[in-house]
Amino acid sequence: MAPQINYALARKVGQAALPPGPAITPAEAISLVADLRRSVGSALGYVAEITGLDEACRAAAQVPVAIVDRRGLVKANVGMAESLIEGAITDDGAGWITRNAAGAQLGGLLAVMAARVLGQFDPFANDGAGRVALVAPNVLRFERELGADPSDFHLWIALHEVTHAAQFSAAPWLRDWLRGHLAQLAQEDDPDDEAGGPFKRLLAAARKLPHLLEDKGEGSQPLEGLLSRRQAQVLAEVTATMSLLEGHADVIMDAVGPAVLRSIEQLRPKFDARRVARGRLERAVRRLAGIEAKTAQYVQGAAFVRAVLAEVGHEGLGAVWVGQQNLPTPAEMDDPSAWLARVHGA
Repeated sequence: MAPQINYALARKVGQAALPPGPAITPAEAISLVADLRRSVGSALGYVAEITGLDEACRAAAQVPVAIVDRRGLVKANVGMAESLIEGAITDDGAGWITRNAAGAQLGGLLAVMAARVLGQFDPFANDGAGRVALVAPNVLRFERELGADPSDFHLWIALHEVTHAAQFSAAPWLRDWLRGHLAQLAQEDDPDDEAGGPFKRLLAAARKLPHLLEDKGEGSQPLEGLLSRRQAQVLAEVTATMSLLEGHADVIMDAVGPAVLRSIEQLRPKFDARRVARGRLERAVRRLAGIEAKTAQYVQGAAFVRAVLAEVGHEGLGAVWVGQQNLPTPAEMDDPSAWLARVHGA
């Protein structure tokens, strides 16, 4: 069966479309990589101290760590996309034109992301062992733009990514849950669907490009109107869970306090201001790449986590790692008291 997407083309397009990274000498690059590795190594201790997830953090300490450049991130993400998509789609409905169009689109979107992403946890890498990656040129660019203390900034970013590693170690069932939901998004068997399958939807997306570029406000999804009812429901469940994971990581990275990160009180407002897209074109590109929705996830998820922590602390929040039945629903993400009532009877 032919692949659904031309992944080789996606990798070539993505790597060719990357903007140049910040100027750096070889000696500075070596020092940067070494400090990022040190930051990852020390971050898990703080995560364990804050969350009480000691066993999960010990397991997460075995997760491979990679310090990559932008080209390396594109290559890794093309590989992750191939693993997820080809494992989920069983039909042979994509023709040569569609495969190449999809490959070019995938490469373009990954180039946008690879120029901005500071770090990434891939739960599916290394046969499910996962991988923590920090993108060295992007970390350097951001710290320069923010005027941040390098050692503080490196540890701060590392805290976010190793928190993700601890989350998946605390909830080993979460990988299969996420993979299964992503497979449902890739498949199209809704009897009420009239669009003709996921790849005809891809072509429909191209025709609806002006609609996709509309700025509908914070948190809107770039695929609205292109998903079946079943897919929209699955996407809402995935978004709720990703909001939980991202918000939890954001809360943990801020919880270390000035005793560990002297500039922590300056880092967060500067960083959040940099997350906001400025121009109309930048907002449009960010919407197509899913970055706008990602930013909204941080905000919604952090609000949920803080509300739960205020009532039941980290031990009570830990119920989410027990099983999928304790994951907050999309409605509960906006109403933490409903999750507390359902899970804790509070």
